[in-house]
Amino acid sequence: MDYSKLKTADIIHLNNKELSEYIYSIQDQLQMKLSSGLSIDDIIDQEDPFEGLEPILPQEVYPILVLAMINNIRSNTVMEAILEGLQKGIKQYKKSN
Repeated sequence: MDYSKLKTADIIHLNNKELSEYIYSIQDQLQMKLSSGLSIDDIIDQEDPFEGLEPILPQEVYPILVLAMINNIRSNTVMEAILEGLQKGIKQYKKSN
């Protein structure tokens, strides 16, 4: 699946395995850009890699996601916390839309 074009409306239909793959895909792209010398500020000025997740990601989980992506943290514990937050956010998003 090509995760690069997913919008929030697509993301809310992903299962946990696909959500993990989506997050790792964003993380890989972000790490490539950081390795090329761009700063996180430069990257966000050009595009917001978290745009599709922002409407469904609870505020308390957002910093965990961002720090994990920037620091290339891929532990199961962190991913479980992110997925749990996303599932809660997806339920709330579906109720309100």
